[in-house]
Amino acid sequence: MLQITTPFTLFQEQIALLRAQLPGMLDARPDSIHDARIATRRVREVLPLTHEWQRSHAADDQFIRFKRMGRSLGRVRDADVRIELINYLESRVPPAAATLALVRHHQQGTRLLLMRRLVKRVERLAVERELARLAGGAWHRARFWTALTGSWRSQLRHLVAERAGAAGEAIAHATGVYFPKRTHEARIAIKKFRYAAEVAARTGVMADDGVIRELKKSQDLLGHLHDRQTLIDELKQCAAHGIGIDDAQISLVVQVAQGEIADLHGRFLKRRPQVLDCSGRAVRGLDRGALTKGACAVAGVVVVAAGIEARRRYLPPRQRALGADAVGGAVSVRVPVALPEMRTFR
Repeated sequence: MLQITTPFTLFQEQIALLRAQLPGMLDARPDSIHDARIATRRVREVLPLTHEWQRSHAADDQFIRFKRMGRSLGRVRDADVRIELINYLESRVPPAAATLALVRHHQQGTRLLLMRRLVKRVERLAVERELARLAGGAWHRARFWTALTGSWRSQLRHLVAERAGAAGEAIAHATGVYFPKRTHEARIAIKKFRYAAEVAARTGVMADDGVIRELKKSQDLLGHLHDRQTLIDELKQCAAHGIGIDDAQISLVVQVAQGEIADLHGRFLKRRPQVLDCSGRAVRGLDRGALTKGACAVAGVVVVAAGIEARRRYLPPRQRALGADAVGGAVSVRVPVALPEMRTFR
C-alpha cells in the first residue's frame, strides 16, 4: 500500500510518544522528562502544517497548550542538566566537592518545586485526556487527498528556507568572539532550522539529510556550552545569596567551566563554515526534492487516481455509487511504493 509521511502523521507519531512518556514524566523520571520535552517541541513544529487536516483554530489552541506544557518540562529539564553537570564537576574539581554538594542539594530542592508545578499544569491542561483524544483521530479519504495534493509542501519549503536564512544571520551576528547571549541565539536558530529540516526530510520534501547531521553536531556543541554558562550564572547567584558555600571554591569551579566553554566555542568556530553551508544545501535540497523517488511515486499515484476519478464521473449513478472498483470492471489501486523514510524522528 502507498505510505505517505505527512505533517499530520508526524503529529500523531509524537502524540503517541508523549502518551508513552506521560507516566514516567509524572513520576519525575529525567529520561521521560527529556523525551516528553522534545516531543512537545516537535508537535509545535508540525502543528502549523496541519491546518489542512484540522480546523485552524483547533491547531492554534493545541499549539498554545503544548507550548505551556513544554515550558514547564523545559524548566525541570534545565534543573536536571545542572545537577548532572554539578556531578561531573565534582569529579573534575575535587577541591570544590564540598561546595558543589551544597549547590547540588539546592538544585534538587528547586527541581522538586518545578516538578510540583509541572504536575499541576498537566492536570490543569487535562493533558492525558487531550492526548487520548488526539490519538484517536481516524484517517479519512479527504486526508489522503490532502497528503497528495495539499499546500503543506510549499508551506514547508518556505519554512525551511526561512529557518535556514535565520540560522545564517544568527551565526553571523554571533561573530567569532564569545558573547553568551548571541551564541545562545545562534543555538536556538540552528535548533529550529534542524527541526524544520527533519520534517522536510521525513516527508520527502528535502533530499539532503546530511544537513541534519551537521546541524545536530553543532547544536550539541552549543548546548553543552550553554549548560556551562547557565551553571556559572547559577553558582554566582548562590554565592551572592550566601548559602554557606566557599567563594574560593566557587571561583575555582567557574574557572574550570570557563575553560571548557572556551574549548567548546573554539570547536564550534571550526565547524561554522560547514554550518553556514547547510543553509544553501538545504535550499538546493528542496529544489531537488521534486525529483526524488518519493515525489515521483506521489506524482504517479495522483495521475492514476485522477484518471480513475475522471472515468468514474462518466459512469451511470448506480455504478458510480459502487466506487472505484466498478471502473473498468474491477479496478483496485494498490501501489506497493513507500516514500523514503529518514531515521527515527527524534
